[in-house]
Amino acid sequence: MPVRRRALALRVRLLLIALVLAGCGQSGTPELHVGTVQAADPIAGSSQIVLAVTNDGDGDDTLVAVETDAAVAIELHETRIEDGQATMERLEEVPIPAGETVRFQPGGLHLMMVGPDDEVELGATFEVTLEFDRSEDITATAEVRELLDLAEGSDHDTDD
Repeated sequence: MPVRRRALALRVRLLLIALVLAGCGQSGTPELHVGTVQAADPIAGSSQIVLAVTNDGDGDDTLVAVETDAAVAIELHETRIEDGQATMERLEEVPIPAGETVRFQPGGLHLMMVGPDDEVELGATFEVTLEFDRSEDITATAEVRELLDLAEGSDHDTDD
């Protein structure tokens, strides 16, 4: 019986050590800021949302979801060009490294709004909530603009 208890105690210690070591990978504290948020006037049941997320902290974070009441869903996408062909890949998450700005814009990383409702029209605004792995959710207001205005690039730097 004492051998079993020692073996169990050893397993418990090893498990605790593994849990502590796993937590060490998340060092530092992210400090996230979201810049101007704009959405394209919907075409064929979808719209792109452009914005920038800056991490001024010393810890990494990850964008895991974006939500809105103004559409069926918002998906994380990346456009890639290989052999002269553009393909769009759906992503499960997007890293937001410490000290960097990640831009979501046409032709690269972007947020695809699927099934926007009738209120998402040129000049309108709606709320979007960005959900992160480590940081609190950030809710921002998106303004609907012409797709070409987004592609030509208004300033999407983060607000101070």
